[in-house]
Amino acid sequence: MIQEKNSQLIDIIRWLLDSYYQAIGIGVIFVQKNGKIFTSSHHNRYFCNFCRLIQNSLPGEKSCLDTFYNSALKSSEFGFPYIYQCHAGLIEWSAPFWCEGELWGNFVSGGVLMREPNSSLLKEIEIIAKTLGTEEWPIKRALNKVKIVSEEKVRAAADILYIIANYLVKMELIDIKLRQEKYIQQAKISEEIQRIKRTELELLEQKEESENSFLPFSSLYPLETERELLRRVKLGDKEGAKEVLNEILGQILFKNAGQIELVRARILELAVVLSRAAVEAKAELEMILGLNFEYIQEIGKLKSIEELCIWIVKVLDRFTESVYENRNIKNVDIIRKTREFIRANYKKKIRLMDISKAVYLSPYYLSHIFKRETGSTILEYLTKVRIEEAKRLLENTSWSTTQIAFEVGYPDQSYFCKVFKRLEGISTSEYKKRVKR
Repeated sequence: MIQEKNSQLIDIIRWLLDSYYQAIGIGVIFVQKNGKIFTSSHHNRYFCNFCRLIQNSLPGEKSCLDTFYNSALKSSEFGFPYIYQCHAGLIEWSAPFWCEGELWGNFVSGGVLMREPNSSLLKEIEIIAKTLGTEEWPIKRALNKVKIVSEEKVRAAADILYIIANYLVKMELIDIKLRQEKYIQQAKISEEIQRIKRTELELLEQKEESENSFLPFSSLYPLETERELLRRVKLGDKEGAKEVLNEILGQILFKNAGQIELVRARILELAVVLSRAAVEAKAELEMILGLNFEYIQEIGKLKSIEELCIWIVKVLDRFTESVYENRNIKNVDIIRKTREFIRANYKKKIRLMDISKAVYLSPYYLSHIFKRETGSTILEYLTKVRIEEAKRLLENTSWSTTQIAFEVGYPDQSYFCKVFKRLEGISTSEYKKRVKR
């Protein structure tokens, strides 16, 4: 129960940090009460390049962590947002976060200046550089690019950060999470329904202009979208899978508007398909069968279409997590960020060094953690992502094998074909014939 609550809290904090960053445009982190950075907005633990340079050294990192710890104590003591100048001369602000009477940590934002760097600050930078044992010119150059923010905006941003912290304290965590998920999901489903309506209108207009036969768009089940959903589940891409799921839900609701039993039946079909994808991705069979039995009992008790939509997202989350659950993942955030980086950059020539820099770990340590926690190497996961994308292109385009190989990150078409056959058991041409039947 405690682990589930902590997981919910992590998701909520990340959501709030990203919302703050998008609205204010200034970085924000959540710091545990021991001073360690727990998570951050926009997947970046640094406020700016200046902060990155300072924290690249052990003394600099320690000074920053000490500053975060002291700001948590001060903001808790004062009971309002605490605005201060950090040890390196930048302006930051902090707001404490209490949960069930215990200080969990604090939100820290800033890494800005309120005026142009003067000679006094530049002199301080020279002293800091000597203390850190590093050259001063890169730090001075980074200082010139630090965002300059007015005092009024700093105070307003600090107030908003404090409001966010208090909002978390006063609201039930589960309630916040459900509201967030419900809002986002309903908005995406509505957007998909509107897209389908526009497509239908366009097809109707084409029919009026042509005597050719016409098959209504809404009568077609999105099998291609379903295949994409299954790929996302097999790759452990929870957020990407949710996006695709909402497209499918939009199709289902559009075709079966107001008919809850039909919607229930289609959503149950989806749950079965998701469970099969989890098993194919090496999730534990007995656990999946147990979950299926539990979910079949649950779905009959749901009384509204909205409840059904929320329910299938919960099922998706659980099955996606089950793909990695039996491997005792301890470094969840590192694995998540590594997979996200690979999925975002698989078309490029990715080196292990590039991935390790993105997650701030040494290549050796990252490789060790990834293999230990997921059961596969980073190269194996990269290959899996590329081949899944290649399958999608084989199914949906008329591209040549050479084009597809380049598109998914293989400059050598023959090597791509060998990898494809080794993983799928058939050649690319055989696969294309099979899916086109």
